[in-house]
Amino acid sequence: MTGRLGSRFAGLRLSAGEPFTVVYGPGVDDTFIGADHRERNLDAVLWHLLRAQSCAYVAYSSQRRPLYFLDPESEARSRPSGRVPAGAPSRPPAQPAGSAGAGYMRHPQLRGPLGRVVVRPPARGPGPAPAGARSVSSAADGTGSPTEPAPTRALSDPFTVMTLAGYLADPPHRTAVVFTEAESTLRHTDATRPLDTFFSDWARHGDYDHPVVLVFARPTFDACVSYVESLHGYPGLAARLRRQATPSVRVGYPDEAELHRLVQRMRLRDGLRIRDWRELDGVVRAMAAQPLTVKNWRSNLLSLDGTPFSGRELTERGWLPRAGRDTRPAAEQLDDLVGLEPVKGHLKRLRRRVAAQALLRERGLGTDAEAASPHLLFAGPPGTGKTTVARLVGEMYRELGVLSRGHLVETRLDDLVAGYVGQTTSRAHAVLDQAVDGVLFLDEVHGLGSENGSFERDVLKVLLARLENDRDRLVVIAAGYPDKVDEFLASDDGLRRRFGERIAFPDYPPDVLHRILLRYLAAHGLRWDATLAGQLLHVVTELHATRRPDFGNAGTMRNLSEKIFTEWAVRVGEDIGQPLTVADLPEDHRALLPRPAPDDGTLLSELDAMVGLAPVREVLGDLAKRIRLRQVRGRGLPPPPNLLFVGPPGTGKTTVARAVGAMFRKLGVVRKGHVVETTRADLVAEYVGQTAPRVREAVHRALDGVLFIDEAYSLTAGSGVQGADFGKEAVDTLVREMEHWNDRLVVIAAGYPHEMEAFVRSNSGLASRFTVRVEFPPYSAAELVEVLRRSAAADGYVLTPQAAERAEQWFDARRRTDPTGFGSAREVRGLLAAMESRLAGRLLADPPATDHSTFTADDVPPP
Repeated sequence: MTGRLGSRFAGLRLSAGEPFTVVYGPGVDDTFIGADHRERNLDAVLWHLLRAQSCAYVAYSSQRRPLYFLDPESEARSRPSGRVPAGAPSRPPAQPAGSAGAGYMRHPQLRGPLGRVVVRPPARGPGPAPAGARSVSSAADGTGSPTEPAPTRALSDPFTVMTLAGYLADPPHRTAVVFTEAESTLRHTDATRPLDTFFSDWARHGDYDHPVVLVFARPTFDACVSYVESLHGYPGLAARLRRQATPSVRVGYPDEAELHRLVQRMRLRDGLRIRDWRELDGVVRAMAAQPLTVKNWRSNLLSLDGTPFSGRELTERGWLPRAGRDTRPAAEQLDDLVGLEPVKGHLKRLRRRVAAQALLRERGLGTDAEAASPHLLFAGPPGTGKTTVARLVGEMYRELGVLSRGHLVETRLDDLVAGYVGQTTSRAHAVLDQAVDGVLFLDEVHGLGSENGSFERDVLKVLLARLENDRDRLVVIAAGYPDKVDEFLASDDGLRRRFGERIAFPDYPPDVLHRILLRYLAAHGLRWDATLAGQLLHVVTELHATRRPDFGNAGTMRNLSEKIFTEWAVRVGEDIGQPLTVADLPEDHRALLPRPAPDDGTLLSELDAMVGLAPVREVLGDLAKRIRLRQVRGRGLPPPPNLLFVGPPGTGKTTVARAVGAMFRKLGVVRKGHVVETTRADLVAEYVGQTAPRVREAVHRALDGVLFIDEAYSLTAGSGVQGADFGKEAVDTLVREMEHWNDRLVVIAAGYPHEMEAFVRSNSGLASRFTVRVEFPPYSAAELVEVLRRSAAADGYVLTPQAAERAEQWFDARRRTDPTGFGSAREVRGLLAAMESRLAGRLLADPPATDHSTFTADDVPPP
């Protein structure tokens, strides 16, 4: 019987050992076209469902019609039997004057002003009932299907409640009561207290084998309960519903089969014309993915008013999204996706498995086997088509009959978490209810362990329950970076059991990215030649090679196409017939094009202006020669080497690190050559779990360049003090990241010689990874004077010979006074500032000095 009513009610039960069944959802006000092509309202559907579940009598109640019936048997049971109940007079008392007729009340416990006697109004002739009349009636057609009742008899609200209570009191057969407009009845009844007493008594003492059904026009079960609570007149009902998990029945939107029947009914009854029968299945498939009822679709299709039914017409009128115009089967759409070959293969295997299970069940085989969990994990970076594939999964499951609608609801796990106690559960249920009969796509999933952990546990509790309870009507796809997906699964063991399939989405390869970029450029209406296409391929290849973990794939190509279009539009102005040229590439992307091989003499040009550093130049020069030798021999480039800079502070280590980045970029060892400068404070956090992410973030910023760690020994110094373990965690994480990104990262660790020896020994992996050691000898006093002279010249000053001699004496004295704290070149900055102050004093003296740009010996302060 229930299958005849359509898939929205297939296998549905209205009673499962609970006092109340709540029927809710967007479809409660809809009409339903069953497999027999008959159209029914919800009253009729519920009548069929209850009768199919052995309910011999069904009574309905609403604010407009306090008591009505859809079959004569149910109404007959509500009438006086003619039998005189025990304790009643043998014959009715005389009727009061003016009464048209009298009889006994239906239930022996009911009493009114005249005892059990009820006075009935005179029978009225044909015609509509008086305005505002509340009625009880019945009607049925000759086929056993209920029809709309006609009002015949008025009842008060208190009397309605007593009548319904009597109707459920010890009936001879299974009986049901349906409140068809629960919101209106609960809000506007004149018998709030008796009705709450009825619900409370039934919850405590009722025979739950007799269904009491409440129909709410609310989107979620939690919204129904919240509405009852908001009325403040039904505490017993609200409390019972709040702790009652089942049964609750959600009536959703029509599926593809039901909409097919609607189209056929309208074709035969309303003259609906079909433009192309070959596209009908695809168009109806797209219709089923929209949140529209049968009533909505009937109204829309009637408004076509003779215009043929077609996907294009429905899209142009805004009833279908433009993205939904592709009405081909999901398998064909999947084949057209660029790249994603591993994903396509996985989904094809999944499709065959589901199809095989369906065929076996049709033959009565495999019915005892537990169905595999339909929920999926998508692990991969952004821009790789996860959302598109999720939509196709919904369509594929709809085609296979696993889902009735197969629509896609997109959200993020964070979006389900509310800011206040009690709201998270409601929000999570509301989103999940929207996705029932389709796919819920949870993007950017993460572990549930932030400061709002209690709220997030509410999300997890709701999600786990719905994954199990709605597994036949809901597919959840959780997506994110691979490590984030792992964190999500680690939040609860139940997630691992329910997400059985994991599909990896790799970054798109350069040739696929190139095709995507050209497709975006063509969509802008741009033209180009083969030469530019080759240059774009080189740019895309470099972008792919230098990508970070958050590389946007197709999204990055879309952004690049928009930048190229802007550059082209600025260049050509109104002459839009011009094709693209290399000048239309953004400047930072033009830098990715091939460069001529560098001259050996320019590799370390950044060091030419630096004083001393002869040993440093020698080591780095030898390193550059070895790299060039491999290039000449055609052996390819070696992985970028990691370097130890050993020496006292102020010897130019940071400046040399920048020169190393530039040298490696010129040689092609790294693609960017930028330098990310860090210290212990940047890498080591104060709390557990924060250090490793800091190290990884610094490494990711330095990819294709240099990560410079000044005073690196401080990461492991101070064993046994607070924070030492976090420093060790930083080193361990650094070693793992150096191994993972060994072809895209140069790490330079700098510090004092003795302390750096201890740093290298602190982890067995460090010695094998730092293969080049560069010694930075301390500057001599004469070299520091030269640094001072160059620094002064940069600001327009000159030193007299006497000032230079006094400065050399100043440096010697400072080194002798504090040999360990002496800052070498850093001391130059302090001395130059002091000399400027003394020169300024001389200019203000009486008589004032006349030379504003010359430092004399008097300008050098005592050490």
